[in-house]
Amino acid sequence: MSSELEVAVEALLAHSLDAWRVCANISREADGGLLIVAADKRVHIARAPPNLPFRWAVADAERTRGASSVTGVLRHVRAALDPNHRSVRLRIEPLPPASS
Repeated sequence: MSSELEVAVEALLAHSLDAWRVCANISREADGGLLIVAADKRVHIARAPPNLPFRWAVADAERTRGASSVTGVLRHVRAALDPNHRSVRLRIEPLPPASS
């Protein structure tokens, strides 16, 4: 990860954990990835190898998931740390034509 991207993602994760009311520690690993430790759960976030179709790899005790964007990383981290959380999909559609 580039240093600016590393700092931005780490800050976003810290703010997200606060917003989700999840008490966790974020640390930098020797491989350049991030490790989030919350209670008995550990989540590792790293850039995916260049030959894969996604940009990020998010690993917890159960599996490694790919994410194509930072929003995907946040979704996977939230699911790993708070399995009772039910995500809500937001759909934005244009208004129907105004009747005259």
